[in-house]
Order: sequence, then C-alpha cells, then structure tokens
Amino acid sequence: MKKYLFYLLVTTVVVLSGCRKTPDTGKLSTSFVVQTSKSPTANFDNYKTYFISDTIALRTTNPNDTFWFDASAKQLIDAVKANMQSRGYTYVPKGSHPDIGIGFNAVKDLNVGIIYSGWWWWGYWGCYWYYCGYPPYYPWGSVYTIPTGTLVLDFIDVKNAEADNKLTVIWSSVMSGGLGNTSNDLALGIGAIDQSFTQSPYISTK
Repeated sequence: MKKYLFYLLVTTVVVLSGCRKTPDTGKLSTSFVVQTSKSPTANFDNYKTYFISDTIALRTTNPNDTFWFDASAKQLIDAVKANMQSRGYTYVPKGSHPDIGIGFNAVKDLNVGIIYSGWWWWGYWGCYWYYCGYPPYYPWGSVYTIPTGTLVLDFIDVKNAEADNKLTVIWSSVMSGGLGNTSNDLALGIGAIDQSFTQSPYISTK
C-alpha cells in the first residue's frame, strides 16, 4: 500500500509539473525594494541643515559613466529635497557648513537573458534555438533585457566630524529596482525615495 501511494504521489507531481503555466514575469519589477538603516546613536533632532549635490554619482558597465545629471536625475534629487523639507530640514550650500551631507549614488546594469519554452521537454539540453523534439511540437525562444539598478542615499554627519576628518554615515537607504529611461521607471524611483522616508519616521527636526 505504501509503495502504491508513493508511485501515485510521484505520478501526480510529474503530471502537475508537466502542465505548469508559463510564469507571468510582467509584475516582477513593479516597484523598488527599499531597505533603510540608521546609526543606533544618531539623534536627528540635532541636525537642522543639509546639502545634496545637483548630480548623482553614477556607476555602470561603462567606465566613462561617472555622473548622472539629466532631467530624470534632477527629479530624483528634488524628491529627496522635498522629503527633507517636509521633515523640517533646510537646504544650504556646501560652503555653509551643513549639518548633514547627503550622498546620492546610482548603480545601473543591464541583465540579458533568454526565455526558452518547449512542452514536456522544457529546458532539454539538446535543443536548438527554434526546434526541439519532433514535429509538430515547435518551441519558441525570446531574448529579454531588463535594466536594473540601485539607488543609494547616505546621510553623513558633517556637523560632528572628528578632528581627523573622519565622517560617520548615520542613515542609509538602498533602493533596488528598475532604472530605465521610461517615465514609469522614474516614478518608481521617486516612489522609492518617498518610501525611504516613510519607513524612517525618526528623520525629523521635531
């Protein structure tokens, strides 16, 4: 009886896996994943002013990419400024000795892959690009590219810099998602910045 149940279970698993649907990949990157952390000793009430550059430090597979300063970058920076203002902080020029220096970095990459779809021979090692198995079963293949990236915000304690100019990062946000050139990607990036502040209610002068 146990042997029969074992074979029945195996058969059921094979049947279910053989009839599986192609996964819907359309929602895999609908929003950024936001992670924030703070220094346990940081008291944000002690800071009143901040500075952030008008460019974003950029790192990509192209070694010539160093700065991101187009209209999209400006909107991301403005999103940071808007959140800081809503929390009671005042923007000042770098030369005015701000309490907090905000570092803004973007890391972009392009992932390229191939989706192969057959039938019961899904992923069969011996398949060719357009044909696998025997007629009339013809699988299909497609190449996809996904621009991915990470936005990183760092709050640096400039006010209490030590005598040896050692700077301490008191808060960080790492936002991972898409960094393409579409308006939707930009909106998601701005939403990720807003989310960073939403999940960090302690960032406030009040």
